[in-house]
Amino acid sequence: MKKGIILCFALFAFAACDKKVVQYPIAYNNDDFLIRSQQRGKMLLKEETDWFMSYMNDSDLHFQKSSAGFWISNEAKIEPTNARTGDYIEFNYQVTDLDNMVIYSYKENGDKKVILGKADLARGLHAALQLIDEGETAKILLPSFLAYGGYGDEGKIGPDQPIIMDIKVNKIQKH
Repeated sequence: MKKGIILCFALFAFAACDKKVVQYPIAYNNDDFLIRSQQRGKMLLKEETDWFMSYMNDSDLHFQKSSAGFWISNEAKIEPTNARTGDYIEFNYQVTDLDNMVIYSYKENGDKKVILGKADLARGLHAALQLIDEGETAKILLPSFLAYGGYGDEGKIGPDQPIIMDIKVNKIQKH
């Protein structure tokens, strides 16, 4: 009986190995996907820019466009006293949506004490901190690609959501 089962299994295994079917990958035309993705990105940026222009027209503040692609309410000048990557910085910030509804308050965010370049910050926040001097406050308008991108923060900020940050830089310690 055991010999019959073993023989049957061996024949099955041998027959299964006889013909291997090769599964080739399906080829997609990546150019179409890339073109659609670029078009979507351009549409999103135009929509966000229109929102920000409307916001700035209604605001009492004067905004400058930074070289990084966001708008900031100070002069956006790079000064030797501003923080750079590797510098210790203490700051507070608040996040609002385009209707000025608070998403994350100063209290909720707490005091942030970080070394620039070593902390997990939104790209736009990291760049803005390098344009704000110690003791200064600024408002920044961040397009979604500089905020939390296509995923959001997996909390209160949704995917592809432009945001506004009010930032207070309390201390900068150069390294």
